[in-house]
Amino acid sequence: MNGLRQLNPLHWKHAHLIAWVIVCLSGGICATMLGYVRSPFGQADHQSMMFFAWLHYPMAYWPWFVFGAFVAGAGFYAADLLTGAR
Repeated sequence: MNGLRQLNPLHWKHAHLIAWVIVCLSGGICATMLGYVRSPFGQADHQSMMFFAWLHYPMAYWPWFVFGAFVAGAGFYAADLLTGAR
């Protein structure tokens, strides 16, 4: 029963949860930057102004952020399951 409790993120130690959140946020931010570079806004001149213009369209970047956070979080969880680092 103790092994099943360790699979549940609600029973992880505080430091482990903080690491998972940091990994998810980092993955989301990296994916958002990738989405910006691949968008037409990222191909234009005056990059600083175009980035802020791109932020006015949430449907352009939220899917990238969510996908990146999900992939990074799932990767962290899978690595945790495989290594047993708790």
